[in-house]
Amino acid sequence: MIYNAAYLLVAFLAAYPVLIYFVKCRAVYFKDRKLLFESFIYFLFFIFSSAYAYSHAVGFHIPFLINIFYPLFLFCLIQNELEYKIKRDRVSLLLIFLFSNIFLQVIMEIPSKSFYGIELWILLTKFFSIFTVFKLDREYADTAYIPKFSVRTLIYLSVPCMLTDIYFFNIIFVVQMFYMHLKKRTSELKEPQNIMKSMSDELKKFQDMVEKFSTSIKDFTDKKNSLSRYLTTLGNFLEAKGSAIYEWSEERNRFECVEVLGLYFPSQVSNEKLFNNPEVLREITMKQHITNQNSIIWKCGHNSDGNGIFFNYSVKNSDIDLANITQEVRTMILLPLLQETELMGVLVLQNKTDNGYFSESDFRIAKNFAYLAAIILNTSRMMEQKNENMRMSAELTAGNIVQEALFSQKIPKTKGVKVSAFTQPAKEIGGDYYDFITNGDKLGIVIGDVSGKGVAAGILVAILQTYLQNKYEYKEDIKSFIIDLNSYLMQKINIGMFITMLFFEWDSAERRLKYVSCGHEHILHYHAKNKALECIRSGGLAVMMDDDISPYIEERELKVESGDFIVLYTDGVIETFNAAREAYGLEHFVEFVRKNSPIDLSNFS
Repeated sequence: MIYNAAYLLVAFLAAYPVLIYFVKCRAVYFKDRKLLFESFIYFLFFIFSSAYAYSHAVGFHIPFLINIFYPLFLFCLIQNELEYKIKRDRVSLLLIFLFSNIFLQVIMEIPSKSFYGIELWILLTKFFSIFTVFKLDREYADTAYIPKFSVRTLIYLSVPCMLTDIYFFNIIFVVQMFYMHLKKRTSELKEPQNIMKSMSDELKKFQDMVEKFSTSIKDFTDKKNSLSRYLTTLGNFLEAKGSAIYEWSEERNRFECVEVLGLYFPSQVSNEKLFNNPEVLREITMKQHITNQNSIIWKCGHNSDGNGIFFNYSVKNSDIDLANITQEVRTMILLPLLQETELMGVLVLQNKTDNGYFSESDFRIAKNFAYLAAIILNTSRMMEQKNENMRMSAELTAGNIVQEALFSQKIPKTKGVKVSAFTQPAKEIGGDYYDFITNGDKLGIVIGDVSGKGVAAGILVAILQTYLQNKYEYKEDIKSFIIDLNSYLMQKINIGMFITMLFFEWDSAERRLKYVSCGHEHILHYHAKNKALECIRSGGLAVMMDDDISPYIEERELKVESGDFIVLYTDGVIETFNAAREAYGLEHFVEFVRKNSPIDLSNFS
């Protein structure tokens, strides 16, 4: 009577999971295929358990059925209990073992009992079934986030069930399965309350962190101090053993570690077990630059779509390449630091102080506060850029002062001609140039425009002036003078720049005005005799445009009379834009000079 009650109890307990899955499938109108498949497996287990109990009750049983069904049931149970799916190639291997076990068990039932050595073969098939069960256990232990004791207990209980005919082990197996599902169902019913409590705790933790961050980080411009306080605050709340921040350098195309805290293990370090000193590890990390695109830090910054990477070393089926991570790292959180869409760097958190694992809640909290590290890096970058701009501006201002000193501060007085000049650079250092050089009764008047602006143009202007002032007095022919100038500059400075210029020479003794044009702007010649303004095309080839410019330039003479004046200018005059972005243009400038002729030179300084 007692045994019969035990058999009925086994059937009742095996029916409980079937009832649970029926309720779940009914809640989704039987549309979830995964639930339907699991319901079918548990229904088969209920039928098998009931039939197996009945066979023991009447004294008839088929031993090979239990060796077939238990591994199949455990395979489905393990798949249901895993947080992650078993990899496809591993599933294929397990299925080969399962179907091989079915084949062997069925084959062993075909021969007659008089078959020689049948007992040995039956024992071998049982051991193969047990071997298959242990393969399932090994796969579960490797794949599970945290292997459950109850699941592994159920796996181990199946071994005596298959080895012996003692029905007591089958009763324990079913009771354990019933307990697991009862506990799981109770947990599912309490899950909404647990979620609410977890959210409440997380919100409180979040508020505490906001308050802590607001008091600990006050000056975002001090990068080192701010990042150190940031990692300290975040690490304390998440109980992280080690943390680091890598800053992305677009110019160098690499990640550079800018701050490390705690026991942090750098990636791609051989013999890492030799290092357990935080200071040694910090020194290694700070010197390490991430340039390998297979590095997990590189992938987090460039390939994670801003979502970050969260994993634990126990998860063997993760798609993450762990080849460049030390085995000392059990759990890890990596987050890209983004300012809008611009990559600032990567935040890394390693290991828990209690040797546990980071949770999904830890990952969410770290992700919510990653923006603070991004702000610190961005603010520091902006401050560095601002300081660099201020330094450059100061240097350019000093350069402008030096360049202004290069221009003739005092225009030489020469018989028969009156000269005035004015310049205003487009930048701190400009490429426009004018100068007056005396050579006995002759006055050299030069105006030029170096291609481009800035420091390079300013340096070329200085070189040009030095040559003109030192060599002019030794030349009688201004064309050969300009040709020699071109040769000198091409030999010394061949950097793709060029100079348009006009070189006028006034001979006060002969009252002649000669000039050489090198691709400069038009010459405006006002004739006082008939009050007409002539616009003369300069022509010629710019200096430094060819090794030999002699075929392209020539010496010319302007016939000037008393009262005439000549206007020379650079492109900055005619290329000035108004508020509507319309260029002033040569025609407007010519019209302006015509209307204001004759020009009173006393207004110029």
